[in-house]
Order: sequence, then structure tokens, then C-alpha cells
Amino acid sequence: MPDPQQPDQAVTRGAFEYENNDRSEKFNLRPRPNFVGQIPEDQRKISQAVYEARNVLKLLKDDKAVSDALFQEFIQRVTQAGDVGCVASNVHPKLADEALEQIRADIVRRAGRPLVYRYLGVLVVLALVGGALGLIIAHVGAHCWPNSPMLAGYGYVLIGAMAGAWFSVAAVRWQISFDSIPDYPDIYLEPVIRMLFVAFVAAVFALFLHLSVITIKLGNLDFASFTSSISVALLVGFIAGITQRALSVQLTARAQKFLDPG
Repeated sequence: MPDPQQPDQAVTRGAFEYENNDRSEKFNLRPRPNFVGQIPEDQRKISQAVYEARNVLKLLKDDKAVSDALFQEFIQRVTQAGDVGCVASNVHPKLADEALEQIRADIVRRAGRPLVYRYLGVLVVLALVGGALGLIIAHVGAHCWPNSPMLAGYGYVLIGAMAGAWFSVAAVRWQISFDSIPDYPDIYLEPVIRMLFVAFVAAVFALFLHLSVITIKLGNLDFASFTSSISVALLVGFIAGITQRALSVQLTARAQKFLDPG
């Protein structure tokens, strides 16, 4: 007869410990010095997940994307999950993994989504600035430099490119995952570089069309007519904006072929 006082499962001791029992944001989750045998794989994964969550939280805190109170709340929950999964005298890695998954979902909901809205907000401001610059160029080309009407076309291409760039980013980045959070905190440099890159690619694309280095026709629509048609210019820019990366590769390959025909 089995002893009713005995547990149904063998006790699994945690292979890790919090150095000096420190469960603050500066914790060091290390293997126990006196642990005998190989560290179980499920406990090792829990320890890695705990560190990953802390690193993302510290990134959000440094960027002021989470308040100190919210940061401390999440750190406490993360260290508690680590305690359950790889530290306690009787660990339960599966329960800890489920808890960490819930913590990651909460981080995305309470900190990740506002981060996306902030990023897209900065990007739309830059797109409006770029569009305003394009409108100024178009106005100068149409009224102040009437002998060069193509300049107005380039201005409208820039307007279309700004709209296309924002649309392409918003379509992809509207949803955020825990793993992609580190891609968002930088709102001061990355969006500016991105929009400058889009503007440059769009200008080069339009120049190649104007010089017939590239010829694109859809039915009776010739993309080279962007210098005389506002709608075509906006379309050329929009396409350049939404295909910025692929287009830059194609333009580079065409330029190399043009310079080295052999």
C-alpha cells in the first residue's frame, strides 16, 4: 500500500539560486554551487526566460516607456516565477513557464502597445514634415522655376513616398510581440534615418525613370511621365515608399550594371 503522506511526484530541487537572496532588478540567478548532477533543461530555460524578461523591462525603463512602479511590479513577478521554476526546494518549471508567458503578454499589453503608438506617431510627424517639404518643392517647381517643370514632379514623388513609407511601417508594425519590443524604444534616430532613406530612394528611383535607366509601363501608364502628371508622381512615390528596401536593392544592381556593362 502506498504511503498517503508521500507526494505523487518526486521532489525536484531547484538548480539555481538568487545570489545573496537578492530579488531586486540587480538579481544574479546563478547555479547552486553545491548542486550535484547536470542542470535540468527545463530549469535552464526558465532561468534564461527570467533574464530575457528583465532585460526587456530594463530597456523599457531606461527609455521611460514604463513607470518605476510598473517596472517594480513586473520585476517582482518575474523573480517569483524564477523562484517557482528553478530556485525553490520543490520547483515546477511548467507552472513557471506559464507564469512567464502571462507576464510577457502583460508587458506587451501595458507597455508594448503604447510603444507602438508612440513610434507610429513620431513616424507620421516625420512623414508630414517630408510631405510639406515635397509640397514646397512642387510649388517652387511649378511657380518659381517654370522652365523646369520636372522639379514639381520630384516634389510630388516625395509626398507619395512619405505616405507609402508610413503605410508600409504601420501595416507591419501595428501588432507587437514581446520579442520585437527592443525594436521600438529608439524614436529619436531610427525613424529619422528611415524617412531620409525613403526620400533618397524615391528621388533616385524618379531620376532613373526620368533618364530612362529604368522603364516601367502599366498599360498606357508610363511612370516616366511623373514630371508632367501629379497623379503619376504620387503613385511613383507611394510605390517607392512601400517597397523601399527591395527597390534600393534593385536600384543598386541597376547602377552597377550601368557602370559595368561587361
